[in-house]
Amino acid sequence: MPAPRRIQSLRREHEKMLHLAGTIEKMLELASKNIFAEHLKGLQGLRALESGLANIERHCHAEALTLESTYGHSLHEGERARIDAEHQRIILAVTNFREELKCATPDRTMAMILPGMDLVNQLRAHIAYEREMLGRIGPSSNAQRAIEMNRQRGKRTLGRKSKHMHKRKIRVKKAYTPYTLEPHPEL
Repeated sequence: MPAPRRIQSLRREHEKMLHLAGTIEKMLELASKNIFAEHLKGLQGLRALESGLANIERHCHAEALTLESTYGHSLHEGERARIDAEHQRIILAVTNFREELKCATPDRTMAMILPGMDLVNQLRAHIAYEREMLGRIGPSSNAQRAIEMNRQRGKRTLGRKSKHMHKRKIRVKKAYTPYTLEPHPEL
């Protein structure tokens, strides 16, 4: 996979992880309310996000390989060390959150709120840094993104217009004459 496609793939992955961080935050907010039904709904919602938590860990483990192959040559040693350290902290935050989630009950949800918010904050900060870094390495242009989206959908970006777009006939509407019940002077 060429570097621009890998960078686009990372950007899509970042979008998914930001969406997941927002979902975790909403579920934590529900779990922190004083109503039992909302506690239960928030707890069930958080437990349903297990595959998303696994994707976060997968991102942190797989990005070490991606860093080397895609944009590792563009990073300074300090930037690479920072990304590796953030990945380790995020993995630790996911592990802590999972442990608290295992022990959480609808009556006891407050112990998982802080590890969950810590995970959300670390994830958002890390993605913001990686976005900034990707912006320096491979800026995303709207035209390139449109071409990539059209290529995935199988649409043409340039070329001949389809038949129904060549020329449209202009139809002239007849003047509107209202119908009245008054007698016409010529009749």
